[in-house]
Amino acid sequence: MYKRRLFACMLGGVISAVFCLIGRQIIYGFPDILWENIAATVANRLLLGFVIGISGWRINYLLHGAILGLVLSISVSIGFLPGNILGFTLFTSAGIIYGFMIEWITTNVFKAPMKAQ
Repeated sequence: MYKRRLFACMLGGVISAVFCLIGRQIIYGFPDILWENIAATVANRLLLGFVIGISGWRINYLLHGAILGLVLSISVSIGFLPGNILGFTLFTSAGIIYGFMIEWITTNVFKAPMKAQ
């Protein structure tokens, strides 16, 4: 396994979790932060970085990040649907953007592209 790619993707996941939590605070007017929200957000974004890092799916690298961001974000945001359409839309959209950004930064800045399997 190529360690630099996995490290860069996981770091991107942690950073995107921080941005996600800060964005939530700003959008919703600084409500109390619950442990469940922090845990779910960090776990999901870290999982996003991990999956992008280990995936060898042979498609365009930017599309790769965006699709994985969509799929993995829906796993959490689907729980928002009964009463929080805005939360669903924002969390899912952010996942797509973060997946795209994690893949772009890993490939172009860290010079750790996906390897063909």
